[in-house]
Amino acid sequence: MQKLTIAELFEESSSDTMSYRGKIVRSIVRIPVADGALVTLERLSVASPRPQAIKFGLNNGVLDINGYRGPEIALWSHNCPATVEMRVRGSNASILEVWNAWSMGGVDTSWIGNAGIVTKSSAEGEILQCSDGLDHASFSDLVVRVNVG
Repeated sequence: MQKLTIAELFEESSSDTMSYRGKIVRSIVRIPVADGALVTLERLSVASPRPQAIKFGLNNGVLDINGYRGPEIALWSHNCPATVEMRVRGSNASILEVWNAWSMGGVDTSWIGNAGIVTKSSAEGEILQCSDGLDHASFSDLVVRVNVG
């Protein structure tokens, strides 16, 4: 019997959250936000030879980061500062969606293979331990902390 990948297990379960080898794994993390909220991303570690990214999507409104405003932003491990702040703009903004991505031969890739996120709450925010879709699930390819204040 061939083992299913995490992406196949998500698809089979029709859910974005599941138990995998004793861990709660998510394909996407949803964080409540409001207009004016300050979102801080702190990159804690990268253990993959591939460029890794954290992507943010806002259900309504835009994210404002260093003068760029858009409903979705990707912050890559190889070309963004270790700590980044962005502001939520939009009176109807309520959910910030966060997921991981990686570069495969220059192609921005998400949600395939063994991709998934294990979360841990801390006093300083949510720690997201990300596994890219390649190789076995390690949940150490990219580790970040997201804080909403």
